[in-house]
Amino acid sequence: MRISEVTAHSGVPATTLRYYEQLDLITSTRASNGYREYGPEVLERLSFISVAKKMNLDLEQIKWLLQVTATGTCTNTRDALHPVLADRLREVKDSIRRLEELKALLERSLEHVATCPDSSEPCQSECAFKALI
Repeated sequence: MRISEVTAHSGVPATTLRYYEQLDLITSTRASNGYREYGPEVLERLSFISVAKKMNLDLEQIKWLLQVTATGTCTNTRDALHPVLADRLREVKDSIRRLEELKALLERSLEHVATCPDSSEPCQSECAFKALI
């Protein structure tokens, strides 16, 4: 497949395909006219990359995982992938916890600010954030 066909089938822009090729995430050969030619396996690799990116894995991790899946058994792949996913899940849970704490602080702040009295005087401490800490 030419680069335009890969783009049409995968939705991945040609610039991204070239970048992935520079990083050795995908490969192509050169036709006699100089055009890149991709094998059918590139679509599967692009799908793998897409899912891994949705999990917020970085491109180095993705490259390593692609190498493991290409050269290893299912057992090796599972054993390599499991700790990566477990670490990522821990990171996401920590992010969710921090976001929940932020949400609670914002909700308290919003309630607090809503009760501030109308006044043409300079703001007193009862409306300041420091009252919430």
